Amino acid sequence: MELLKKSVQSVLEKDRIGSPVFLRCVLHVAGEDVNPLSSVAEMTALANEWIPASPASVYTQGDANGTQVTVMVHYVGGQMALLSVNRVDVDTAIDLMLVGNKGVIYHETPVGRHHLNAIPPGLGGTGELTAAIAQSLDRGQPVVLEG
Repeated sequence: MELLKKSVQSVLEKDRIGSPVFLRCVLHVAGEDVNPLSSVAEMTALANEWIPASPASVYTQGDANGTQVTVMVHYVGGQMALLSVNRVDVDTAIDLMLVGNKGVIYHETPVGRHHLNAIPPGLGGTGELTAAIAQSLDRGQPVVLEG
């Protein structure tokens, strides 16, 4: 995940896609001991680094103990992030699309015939908004964040 983070940050710093306005990221995580809630919180931390505004609200659906959790983060400037973590039996993989006001970044791992050369994203950092994500999941309602 660190390699992906550096790569995207490099593109953003060069202003190649302009200001990010929408992020869609689907993470497939292999393993039975995976916690989808902590994984989606870690992805939210990445989104918060790339989106140039503070989060305004969080809406979460899924099951923290199940196979899938999806979070929608709405930012103060109108930007959005749609983040999904799915527990799978196959290899860990990520599918990311970051839309800016001047262009788009796409990243998918593993990729087609290069599957054997692909480096799966590694998790292990700390997540942001974990409490808000869990609260939204429990309530089934959006959680407005204090700004």
